[in-house]
Amino acid sequence: MSIPSLFWSAIVVAAVAVISALVLSIQRAVSHSKASIEYGQIFKSDKRRDESQFSDDERQKRLIPGTTVLTALAVYQLILSVQDFKNTAEEPNPFLFNVLAAIFQLVSWLYALSLAIMCSRYRLPDTWGWVLNVHLCIFYLAAFGDAAYKVVSAIYSMSEQPLSYSLYLFAWLFISWDLMFVTGTTPRGAPFVDEEGKPVSPVTVSSCFSFIFFSWVSPLISMTYNRSQLELDDLPILPATYRGRNLFYAFKKNRGERLFPRLVKANVAGLTVQVSTAMIGAALFYAPPFAMNKLLVLITDIKNDHAEHDSSRVSQGYYYVFLLFILSLLIGLTTAQTWYWGASSIQVRTKAMVNIEIYAKTLRRREIASATGEDLAGSGESEDAKQDDKKEDEKKEDVSSSTGTIVNLMSTDSNRISEFFTWWFTFLEAPVELAIGIYFLYVLLGVSSLLGLMVMVITLPLNHFNAKVFSATQDKLMETRDKRIALMNEILQGVRQIKFFAWEKNWEEKILARRNMELKQLKTTFLLEVGFNLLWQGSPLLVTIISFWSYTKLQGNELTAATAFTAIAVFAELRFALNVLPECFIECLQFFISIKRVQTYLDEPEVEQPPPIDVSQPAQIGLSNATITWPSNNAESSLPVSDEQNGVGSSASSVTAKNSEGFILKNVSLDFPNGKLSIICGSTGAGKTLLMLSLLGETTVVNGQVFCPRQPIADDVDEAGNGDIEIPDEDWILEHSVAFVSQTAWLQNASIRDNIIFGLPFNKKRYFAVLKACALEKDLSVLEDGDETEIGEKGITLSGGQKARVALARAVYSRAKNVFMDDVLSAVDAHTARHLYDNCLTGPLMKTRTRVLITHYVRLCATGASQLIFIKGGVIQLSGDPAQLRQTGELNQVFEEEEKDHKEEALGEASTAAAETVEEIVDEEGDETVDLNKKKPKALVEEETRATGMVKFRLYSLYFRSAGSIFYWLGVFFAFIFLRGLVIGEAWWVKEWTQSYAAEELPDGNVSDAVSALNTSPFGFHDFSNSARAFAYTTQDMAYNTLSSLAQPQHSLDYYLGIYILITSLQIVFSGLRFGLVYWGSLRASKILYIELLRRVFRAPLRFFDTTPVGRILNRFSKDFETIDSSIPNDFAWFLQQSLTALSIVLLISYYLPVFAFPMLAISVVYIMIGKLFVNASREFKRMESVTRSPIFTHFTETIVGATTIRAFGNSKQFLQRMVKLSDINSRPYNNVWVVNRWVSVRFNVLGSIINAMTALVIILNLDYVDASLAGLCLSFTLNFTDQMFWAVRRYTSLELSFNAVERIVEFMEMDQEAPAIVEPRPPASWPHEGQIEVKDLQIRYAADLDPVLHGISFNINPREKIGVVGRTGSGKSTLALSFFRFVEASEGSIVIDGIDISKIGTEDLRSNLTIIPQDPTLFSGTLRSNLDPFDQFEDSEIFESLRRVHLLPASDDEEALQDEESNLNANVFRKLDSPVSEGGKNFSQGQRQLLCLGRALLKRCRIVFMDEATASVDFKTDEAIQYTIATEFADSTILCIAHRLLTVVEYDRILVLDHGKIEEFASPYELITDSNSAFYKMCKNSGEFDKLLALAKKKHQLVDV
Repeated sequence: MSIPSLFWSAIVVAAVAVISALVLSIQRAVSHSKASIEYGQIFKSDKRRDESQFSDDERQKRLIPGTTVLTALAVYQLILSVQDFKNTAEEPNPFLFNVLAAIFQLVSWLYALSLAIMCSRYRLPDTWGWVLNVHLCIFYLAAFGDAAYKVVSAIYSMSEQPLSYSLYLFAWLFISWDLMFVTGTTPRGAPFVDEEGKPVSPVTVSSCFSFIFFSWVSPLISMTYNRSQLELDDLPILPATYRGRNLFYAFKKNRGERLFPRLVKANVAGLTVQVSTAMIGAALFYAPPFAMNKLLVLITDIKNDHAEHDSSRVSQGYYYVFLLFILSLLIGLTTAQTWYWGASSIQVRTKAMVNIEIYAKTLRRREIASATGEDLAGSGESEDAKQDDKKEDEKKEDVSSSTGTIVNLMSTDSNRISEFFTWWFTFLEAPVELAIGIYFLYVLLGVSSLLGLMVMVITLPLNHFNAKVFSATQDKLMETRDKRIALMNEILQGVRQIKFFAWEKNWEEKILARRNMELKQLKTTFLLEVGFNLLWQGSPLLVTIISFWSYTKLQGNELTAATAFTAIAVFAELRFALNVLPECFIECLQFFISIKRVQTYLDEPEVEQPPPIDVSQPAQIGLSNATITWPSNNAESSLPVSDEQNGVGSSASSVTAKNSEGFILKNVSLDFPNGKLSIICGSTGAGKTLLMLSLLGETTVVNGQVFCPRQPIADDVDEAGNGDIEIPDEDWILEHSVAFVSQTAWLQNASIRDNIIFGLPFNKKRYFAVLKACALEKDLSVLEDGDETEIGEKGITLSGGQKARVALARAVYSRAKNVFMDDVLSAVDAHTARHLYDNCLTGPLMKTRTRVLITHYVRLCATGASQLIFIKGGVIQLSGDPAQLRQTGELNQVFEEEEKDHKEEALGEASTAAAETVEEIVDEEGDETVDLNKKKPKALVEEETRATGMVKFRLYSLYFRSAGSIFYWLGVFFAFIFLRGLVIGEAWWVKEWTQSYAAEELPDGNVSDAVSALNTSPFGFHDFSNSARAFAYTTQDMAYNTLSSLAQPQHSLDYYLGIYILITSLQIVFSGLRFGLVYWGSLRASKILYIELLRRVFRAPLRFFDTTPVGRILNRFSKDFETIDSSIPNDFAWFLQQSLTALSIVLLISYYLPVFAFPMLAISVVYIMIGKLFVNASREFKRMESVTRSPIFTHFTETIVGATTIRAFGNSKQFLQRMVKLSDINSRPYNNVWVVNRWVSVRFNVLGSIINAMTALVIILNLDYVDASLAGLCLSFTLNFTDQMFWAVRRYTSLELSFNAVERIVEFMEMDQEAPAIVEPRPPASWPHEGQIEVKDLQIRYAADLDPVLHGISFNINPREKIGVVGRTGSGKSTLALSFFRFVEASEGSIVIDGIDISKIGTEDLRSNLTIIPQDPTLFSGTLRSNLDPFDQFEDSEIFESLRRVHLLPASDDEEALQDEESNLNANVFRKLDSPVSEGGKNFSQGQRQLLCLGRALLKRCRIVFMDEATASVDFKTDEAIQYTIATEFADSTILCIAHRLLTVVEYDRILVLDHGKIEEFASPYELITDSNSAFYKMCKNSGEFDKLLALAKKKHQLVDV
C-alpha cells in the first residue's frame, strides 16, 4: 500500500509543531538559567518606547478566531477520515493514513490554539508574547504550505472532488494565509527610544517578515537616496546588544582567559544562530543544480519519447519550476541571515569589544620606555635580514615598542579579528558542501567523478605550501607596515623639528625606504595571490576535464546535457567550496597573528591597583627602604637578585645596574609631610622624576615599600550620576585624592576650560581663583575666544609657558589634597615663576595641600618648603627641613657657591601676597577679563569633512593614470574580455558536444532539418552553431565563428575532448594573467600616490599640523593606504569580471531565448535601480564610518601619551566612558554598512529566483523548439546570474568605498603648501656670512581673519651680537622666532639677513642656514648617534665632543667629574652612541632631551642661532656652564635667545623686551637694569635674584661700582 503524499504534508506540519514545542521548552529553561539572570543584571536595555506607533489589537482580533476555525476544520477532517475508514472493508485499509494524517493535523492545531490563547495573556511587546508570535508564524507558514499543496493537488483532480471539499480547501488556504500574514507582519512592539529620546534601530521591533527580508532597513535607504548627505543624528541609535557599555561588561566577565575563548563566550548566541543557518544553507547548497538536473532529465525523456504534449509530464515540469523557485529563494534567505549574524551583529560587536578592551588595557598598562634600539638612519636590507632572524619572544616585545604599533592594534588587528567572525562558519559549511557535492557527482558520473577529484587532492600540497609562504609574507608585510606607520607617527609628532632643520628630503628618503620594503612584501603577496588564483581557477577545470574524459573515454558513456550541465554546475559550486578553504586558512592565519599581537599587548605588565584606602586615616606619602627603577620588559628578571640585596649599594647590585643600563634609586627612605610643600632638586638626569613617579605607582619597586594614596584604575563605565552636582567649598578637597603635573605638559585637544576642569563640575568662584593664581587671566583676555579657545592637539596653539600653566591650573582646580608637580616652573619666565610661587604654590588655594615639587628654582622655593630632597646620580644626598639644613651648612651642597652672599636677601623678598585668601582673590571678580558668555568659539580643529554623492570621475582618472598608460589598460580589458569569451565558449562547446550524440542518431538528411527546426520556433530561437551575432560587439566574434564551423556532428570524441581541453587550458592561463596585470598597475599607483601625499604633507604649512590631529593625518598614511594597496586592485578586478559576466549572461539568454529578452532586460533595470539605492546608502555609511573612526584614534593616541596623568588624577573612568561613546558613534554607520548589504542581497535573491523560474518556465512552454542541451546552456547561466549581479553591485560599491580612501588622500594632496623650498637665484653658499639682521615694520598674523600677533616691529642686530628676547608668556617671543623661519609669513614688513630679504629665497635654503634649539625638545626612536647625527655627516669624535660641550659627558680634563661618574651607582648612557632612544626620547629626562637637542645644534654650526627656552628644564649650574659653552662655541654667530630665566641672558649684548607683540625696550642689560622705570628692571626685581643679575650685568659691561 503506497503512502499518500497528503500524509507527508501533514507530517511536515506536525514535525514543525513538535520542534516548536521542544525549542520553546529550551528557551524557557535558558531564560531562567543562572547565566541568563546574571547577564540580565549587567545588561542595560532600553525601557522607553514611542507608544503612539503601535497596537497589538489587530493581531489579537484575528489570532484566536482564525486558529479556532482551522482547529474546527481539523476536527471535521478527522471525522470525515474516520467515516471513510469505517466505510471501507479493504485490507489493508487505504484510508488508514488519512486518519493518521488527520490526527497529526488536529494535535498540531490544538498546540497552535494553545499558543494563540497564551498570546492573549502575553500581549506584545512582552518578550514571551514575541517568542510565541515567532513560533506561531513559523507554524502558520508550514500550514499555509500544506494547504497550498492540497489545493494544487485538488486542481489536478478537480472533477473527482465535491464542491464542498473545494470550498473547505480554499477556506483552509485563505485563513492560514491570513494568520501567517498577521503574525509575520505585526511588529514586535512600539519603537524604542534611548535615554535622550532618540529613536533606536527598528530591528529591535521589526516583524518576522521585516526581519527576514530586511524591510526595516528600507526607510534608511530611501533617506540616503533623497538626501545629499546624512548627519550622525539621522542614524538610529544602536540596539542595546551592540552598545559599548553592555559589550564592555559582557567581555570583561571572562578577563582572566585568553582572548579567543573570551570572544566566543561573549558572542555565543550570535555564533549559534550563525552556525544553524550556515548548516541549513550548506544542506541546500546544491538544491538549484538538483532541480535543474531533474528538469533536464525530464526534457531529455520527453524529447526521446516525443511526448512534448503529454500534460502529466509537462505538469511535472511545472512542479520542478516551482521547486527551483522555492529552493533558490530559500537558500538566498538563509545565506542572508548567516551573513547578517556574522557581519552586522558579531563583527560589529567584536570590533567594539576588542577596541574598548585595548583601550582599557592602555589605561592599566605600565608605561615602558622601551627603545627598539633601531638606527633610523640605516634602513637598508641588512636591517630587514636581521628582522627575519628575530626570535619569537623578541617579536612579542615589539608590540609595545611604539605608539604607532599600539594604534595599529586598534586600526588593523581589531579589524582582522572582527572580520574573521563574519566568515569563520565556512570551516563547518565547506566540508558539508564538499560531502554533498561529491555524492551528487558520484550519482551523476560514477567512478569518473572520484578520479577527477583526485586532482584536487594532488593540488592540496601546492595550496598548503602557497598558504604557508603567504602567511609568512603577510607577517613580514604587517611588520614592515607597523614600522613605517611607527616612523610616520614619530615624524608627525616631531614635524616642527624636521621643518626647523629643513630635513624634509632626508626624512622623506627614510620613510620611502620603509615604504619600498613594504611594497616589496606587497609584490610578493600579489605574486602568491596570482599563484592561488591559478590553482583555485585551474583545479576545478582540471577536475572537469579528467571526469569528462574518464566518463566518456574509459567508461564509454554518452555525455548527455543533463549530466554535463549539472556536473559543470556542481563543479562550479565545488570550486567555491574548495577554493574558499585555502583562502579561509590564510585569513585564519592572519586572524591568529592578530589575536596573538593583541593578546601580547593585553598580557603586558600593568600598574598595580592600589590597596583599599582607609578614609578615616590621614594620607601617608613616602618610601621605606625602597629600591626603584624604570619599568622595562626585562625588569622582572632582575627582581629575585635585587630582593637579596639589602646592603647600601653593594658591588653586585652596582654591577647589575651598570651592566643593565637601567637607572636605579636604591634604599630610599623618605616621608613627605602632610599639608606642606616638599621640594626635590638635583642636577639634570639625577632621578628626580623617577622618585616622583614611584609615588604614583608608575615604576618598578624592586624591594621595600612606597606609600601614597592612589585612585584605583576604573574598571566600569556606568555613569556616577553626579557630573553637575554642586560641591560645597568645604567638601571640595578630598584627603586621599591625587593630582599630577608632568614635566612635559599633557593637554587634551579641547578648550582651555575643559582642560582645567577635567571632568569636574564647574565652580565659577574657584575657577576664577585658579586662573588668577596660575597667571592665566592676561593670556585669556588676549585670546579671542577666552577660555573657550580650542588649544589643538597636545596644546599646540599655546606657548610652552601657557601649556605648563594650564596643566598646573588643572591640578590646582582638582579636588586633590596631594599635588605632585614635575618641574612646572622651568617653562615660565622668572617673573611668572615668582607669581606662581607666591599665589599658587604657597597661595590660599594650595597652602593646606600636600605639595611635592621638582624644581631647579631651589632658592625661590626653599623658604616655603618643609622638606628638601637633593638627589645626585641616583642617590639621595640630602633630605630634611631646609631651615635646619641651612643651619648645619648642608644646604651649601645645593646652592651654587657664588650665590651664598645673595641668598638671604633674595629669600627675604618673598611676597606677602601668600596671605591673601581665596575670597580676596575672587573679590576682584568684577575686574575679570575672561568673559564667560562669549559667542560660540572658533573651532581650531575643524570637523573632518567628507565628500558627498558619487566618487568623482577625476579620482578614478587620477588612480588609473597612476597605474599605467592607455596601452596598459587596453591589455587589462583584453585579458578580462577574452577570459569571459573562453568561459562562454566552454559552455557552448559542451552544448555542441552533447548535441552531437542526438545528431548522430538522425539520418544524414535530417541534420539540416533539425537545425532549421530549431530556428523556426514561433519565439525565434537561435542556435549558436549557425551564428555568433550575440557577441559581434566584441573581439570574440571571429573566435566564435571559427569554433562554430569546427563543430560538426560527425567528429570523433577525441575531437570534442581536445577542443574542450584547449579552451579550459587557456582559461587557466588567462585567469592568472588578468589579476597579474591589475596587481602590477596597482603597485605603480600605490607608489606614485604615496610619494605625492608624503611630499604634500611635508610641504604643508605649520598651521596645518596645529589644526589637524595627528590621528587624522596618520589615518591617511595607515588605513587609507592599506585600502589603496590591498583592496582597490582586488575590488577593481572582481568588479570588472562580475559585471562582464552579468552583461554576457543577459546577452546570451536574450540571444537564445528572444521571447525572454524583454523580461530579462526589465529585470536587469530593476537590478540596477536596487543596486543604485544600495550604492548610495553603502557609500554614505562608509564615509560616515571613516569620519567617525578618526576621533577614536585621536582619543587613543592622546590617552597613550597622557596615561600617567589620567591615572594620577583618577580620571580613567571618564576616559573609558569617552572611548565607549566614540565606539558607539563609530559602530552606528559601521553596522549600517553591513545591514544594507543584506538588504540588497535578499532583493537580488528574490529577483534571481524569479529569473530562474521564468527561464525554466519559458523552456517548458517551448519544448517543441528547445532541446536539453540548449536548456542546459541557458539554465546553467541563469542560475549564476543572481550571484554575478549581486557581486557586480557589491564589488562596485566596494570599489567606490575603497576609492573613498583615494578621495581622502587627494583632499590632503590639494591642501595649501608652504612657499617653495628652492627659489632661483639661490643665495650664495656662504650665506649668511656675517649674521647681520634687519627687521623692518614686521607684522605677523596666524591667519588672514585673525588679529596681528606682532604689530609692525623694527630692530637691527649687528653681526655676532648676542640678543636676549624676554617678555611675559604670550608676548610674541616664539612667534618672532617662527617668522625668521617663515613658518608664519609676514603680512607686512620684512626681515633682511646679510642683505637678503628672506621672503625672496626658498624655505629650504633659509632654514638649513639657520639653527634653532626649540622649546619642546624632540628626539626620534633609534640611538644617540641617529638623533645627534641623523644623516651620517659627522665623525664619532665630533659627536662625543658635542656631548662634552653640553655637559652630558664630563670634560676629559675634569678629574672631579670623572671620579663622580666612576663612583656613580648608574652607568652614564651617553658613553655609548648606540645607547637606545625610545619614541619621543621618553627614556631621558626633559633636561637631558634639551641638552641633546643643543648638542645637535652645536654640530650644525650656523652663523645665526635661535634658542627658544633651550635650557628651561636643566639645573642652574648646568645652564650656567652651557651659557659659557654657547658664548665660546658660538662666538662667531649671532644669537637670539628667548629665555624665562633672566640669568640665561643677562650677560648678552642687548635685551629685547616684548609685550603684546610690540617692542617695549631694546638696550644693553646693564642700561635696562639700572633704569628703575624699565620693564626689565621690574622683571629682575621680581625674580628674587636682582643682586646677582646686577653683578653679572656690571661684570659683562666692565663697570665699577662707585
